[in-house]
Amino acid sequence: MNAHRYFLVVSLACSWAIRGFTLDVGGIAPELSGTAPGLPAAQADLDLKFSDILTDIGGEISNIDPKPWKVMRGFADASVFAGTGASQRAYEGYEYFAFTIGSLIGVRLSSSNLNFMDEFSGLNDTLQEKGDIDAGLNVQALTGQLGINTSAFLLKNLYLGLRFGYFDLNAIDNFTFRAFSAGVTGNYQLVQGADLVPDRVSWRGVGLGLGFIFQQTHIEYSYALNSYEKSFTGTGIGGTVRVSPELIFDMKINTLVIPLEINTALQVWFVNINFGLGTDLAFGRNSMNIEMEGAIDTGIWGNDFFVAAPGSLSLNAGGSSIPTTVNPKLTLGLGFKFGPVVLDIPFTYFFLTGYGIFLGVSLGVVL
Repeated sequence: MNAHRYFLVVSLACSWAIRGFTLDVGGIAPELSGTAPGLPAAQADLDLKFSDILTDIGGEISNIDPKPWKVMRGFADASVFAGTGASQRAYEGYEYFAFTIGSLIGVRLSSSNLNFMDEFSGLNDTLQEKGDIDAGLNVQALTGQLGINTSAFLLKNLYLGLRFGYFDLNAIDNFTFRAFSAGVTGNYQLVQGADLVPDRVSWRGVGLGLGFIFQQTHIEYSYALNSYEKSFTGTGIGGTVRVSPELIFDMKINTLVIPLEINTALQVWFVNINFGLGTDLAFGRNSMNIEMEGAIDTGIWGNDFFVAAPGSLSLNAGGSSIPTTVNPKLTLGLGFKFGPVVLDIPFTYFFLTGYGIFLGVSLGVVL
């Protein structure tokens, strides 16, 4: 290989390496057509000004990591954290069956600040400032679980459950969220409970829990960048081009969660308190595309020419990440039981996975 060709190969390699660390904004300039003598010059100037706008847009988002691995992992982890909705861990020991429905949220935070709504409402500003952030969010607005005591027909003290969930939100501008979950659960009463004070205080024993929960989530979030406008001219003709870009984050998250738990609960009159330890084993992937769209408005002055094609924007970035595989957790819960009706507020803290929490509320019937 001669020196000239060697230099060319090295230059191209360096060019691609540099591009790998910046968001490369692309696009096609609006196309002019007509019979005006100044059309070629006007088109050339429009192409140049449009290229300048692309450079300006790229400068605005230059701090954002083109492969924001922390965000991708954060949202994958949040899917894992949200995998145990409508849990019945506080009420194992029932005689026949239990049915619960509930809503829940799984959150991975970048710090110990639990005001997660502030963190996610300003996520776009944080990304532009820091490039990446170790955070994620997953919501299951409706999750249900049907549990059955199999002592009469399968195995004494074994409780099996079927869990399901679905959520579809597109009512908020620039944000869509779809989530589906399904799985099976099992709990074996290692130590049976007892009435410590009849009709007053009951201990629910010690249960060992295991499950297989599949979660599928699709999140699309977009936000508007600054608008840019420039003028272009040719002989006797000219105009302005205005670009209003939007940055789009499109995530498709698939996770399989295997919760392993040991738990116990104490009921004092109608108040039920539960406590447990465990870990969630997680497998799957979050595949994210970072794209760009936007309105391109071209105004013209002069005769004998028109805008034949509006132009377009493009951006190709993103990547994929797996969730954290082992997620040790502490489970807590406060519930209320009125006859067969139960109301439960479960909380889980994932103590080795950054700042991970699960919070939910469940309503059901236990017989």
